[in-house]
Amino acid sequence: MPRRPEPFLTIPEVAGTLNVNTRTVRRWIDAGYLPVHRLGGSVRISDADFRAFLAQRRCSNDV
Repeated sequence: MPRRPEPFLTIPEVAGTLNVNTRTVRRWIDAGYLPVHRLGGSVRISDADFRAFLAQRRCSNDV
């Protein structure tokens, strides 16, 4: 059975989901907190990487 392609999110989609500015998302990317995949001229965040980022942020906020 073929594997389904992993869903990808855009920077504006991530920003909208978290209710932050797109510049904030770009800062997280530049700092290495949020991995990206560059596809042609576009930047995408995999759903799995986004979920891992959220889980890490939750853990670090609990401390």
